[in-house]
Amino acid sequence: MIFVLIGLFLVSWFVFIYHVVKQKRLEGFFYKGFASFMFIAIALYGAFHFMTTPANGVGMLIFEYKYARLILLIILGLVSGLIGDLFLGVQYFYDQKRIFTINNGMIIFLIGHLLYIVGIINYTKFNIIALGIGLIMTIVVYIGGKLMDLKMGKLEIMTYIYTFVIFTMVGFSILQAIDLSFNLYSLSFMIGALLFGLSDLLLAPIYFKNEKSNVFVVSNLATYYLGQLLIALSIFFL
Repeated sequence: MIFVLIGLFLVSWFVFIYHVVKQKRLEGFFYKGFASFMFIAIALYGAFHFMTTPANGVGMLIFEYKYARLILLIILGLVSGLIGDLFLGVQYFYDQKRIFTINNGMIIFLIGHLLYIVGIINYTKFNIIALGIGLIMTIVVYIGGKLMDLKMGKLEIMTYIYTFVIFTMVGFSILQAIDLSFNLYSLSFMIGALLFGLSDLLLAPIYFKNEKSNVFVVSNLATYYLGQLLIALSIFFL
């Protein structure tokens, strides 16, 4: 079943990218939503798999609250990603609301990253090093933005806040993988988080420097959706 869901995700993802490259934004918008729905479906199946595995079972969710909270928070984070992604997609239909839609999309994604962070802390532990990673990457993005002459305008402050939160999440995912000896769950989540972070770095020139190269656009979409897929799939490996 998991392979069927992954297959459906990949098909919708390829069709979505095809329509984006062909500048068919309306058709692409619907496939974007379906692709996002599929990584939530994969996460839900992962939760079902966890509950029906003899070594775990429903009792594990009832008596080991950290598993229930982790699964719930990851799924809610993925739902935030779906909503945030649709917000970002709306900008192509209402150019006059571009700043509004991007800002709100970033806020919803930020909430998703916070949910991932809380899930990781609940499952492993808090580690202040993750905050340091987030801070360092925010400084790197600030310097890089100045060197690349990115025009963030009214979104500048929100961009730096968002950068700190997403790379703090990436930091927690790396530290979690170290704590759990890079088991399949933590490895899948970590690689997904790293791809997510990379996708946003690729997105910056698209939004703030009007970069329209298909290489940038496809690379951004590939890293984001594969990142979310791996985060969703991490539940299957618990």
